[in-house]
Amino acid sequence: MSIMSSPTVEFHYDISCPFAYIASTRVRALAQRTNATLIYRPVLLGAIYRATAAPQGAGGSASDVFNPTKRAVGQQSMARTLKRYHIRYNPPPQHPRKTVNALRLLYCVPDGEERRVLTEKLFEAYWVTGKDVNDDEELLQIARESGIASASKLNKESLNDAGARKELETATADAVERGAFGVPGFWIKDAVWTDLKGKERKGRFFWGQDRMHFVEATLLSISQKDGWKDVSGLRSLMPRAIPHNKIHGKVKLEFWYDFSSPWAFVGHTQLPRLQRLFGPELEIVKKPFLLGILFREIGAPNVPALAVSKTKALWTSQDRADWTAYWNAVNVQEGSPDKNIDFRQPDQFPIRTPTVLRVALAEPKTVPLLSSACWEMNANVSDEAVLADVLTTGGYDGPALIAKANSPSIKAELRRLTGEAKAAGICGVPTYRVLRQNESGEWKLAGGIVWGQDETSVVEDLIAGWDPETSNELAEPRKVSLENTSARL
Repeated sequence: MSIMSSPTVEFHYDISCPFAYIASTRVRALAQRTNATLIYRPVLLGAIYRATAAPQGAGGSASDVFNPTKRAVGQQSMARTLKRYHIRYNPPPQHPRKTVNALRLLYCVPDGEERRVLTEKLFEAYWVTGKDVNDDEELLQIARESGIASASKLNKESLNDAGARKELETATADAVERGAFGVPGFWIKDAVWTDLKGKERKGRFFWGQDRMHFVEATLLSISQKDGWKDVSGLRSLMPRAIPHNKIHGKVKLEFWYDFSSPWAFVGHTQLPRLQRLFGPELEIVKKPFLLGILFREIGAPNVPALAVSKTKALWTSQDRADWTAYWNAVNVQEGSPDKNIDFRQPDQFPIRTPTVLRVALAEPKTVPLLSSACWEMNANVSDEAVLADVLTTGGYDGPALIAKANSPSIKAELRRLTGEAKAAGICGVPTYRVLRQNESGEWKLAGGIVWGQDETSVVEDLIAGWDPETSNELAEPRKVSLENTSARL
């Protein structure tokens, strides 16, 4: 596969963000794998929050607006991520700390090796060694200890250097214009793509350390005719800690969902692939529940998409399109064993789903059809007449199924599952729980709650035996071997 001699990726970050810190430990290797020129462009996170009217405010942290359940799930996810990438982490008791002078200091040294080294030292100071990066003397000492040649020329006046101030302001403004609402961000200036309105654009922005496989795929596909589809081994770009798909003992995967979520729809499309990867030894159990009731119980917005900044909402729509394109490309590369995902935002949103969920309980085989009706067919399934027609067209007795779904026993079961979701600590959908059967026949949760279809590689690792408490494998992009004959395509 031919690629450009040296595509360019700009890395936007603020020292005060733990996710930017995680990205900083991985981005250099990504650039090396893709033969890309990596440009370090620090930005002021608070100014991005202010410019995009972030709900946490300019001086806050994104988790400030999380409800306790979501915060707990996020902490579990962070702990797994740190473990999977072997990242040292000792956050300061006072967080967030002001980093404006640290960011200006980075613009006092040349981009390239010196800025990379100083960036890594500043991240280490903030997130590992507990040094106060808001203290000017401490900053200069960190620079001196970094070993960079420019350190001897740095002093307190450097922190107010007009050129450095201007570069920081410009980089921050550029990030906002490109679509940033937080960090880390990645800008690929040579990427040509088509946006949600069908307009061809040049220059592509990605957000999040957990979207770095999109960054890598885009860098590799810049000179390719069919984009991501031409990137060999696309699925292997999602980091895995376990390089095989073997199952030891009995393993059960619970998939918690509500048809009201487009992300649950996307996650559901990947369940057949997971079943093929791991074979009949993996038991997949689909668990429908009333997401709106859970949100009310845990103090979450009824429609989370309406509770974020406009910039983040726009990115979320594009992110969903990216995941759809990614999974469709993976499907093509694996021989197209599944139907193409034809996502369409429904005219009726949010979708009212109690009856649809009860139908899923009454007849579990209808779940793929109902999921597609919500997010591909644009069917107003909140209307029982429309729902009955969808079911009948799909080969079921629609009216009879709806009558069964409205029975007291099915309604009670849906309420029970909703209560079980709350008791389990679930904060949204899709949620995955991997359980292993011990020698006593008891099912034990492995690795905690995994929230979001974007953590599919974590789910795969947990199924394959990775344990955040005892395993020491490093998660990285790799070619995952398919020992299961059922997984060979």
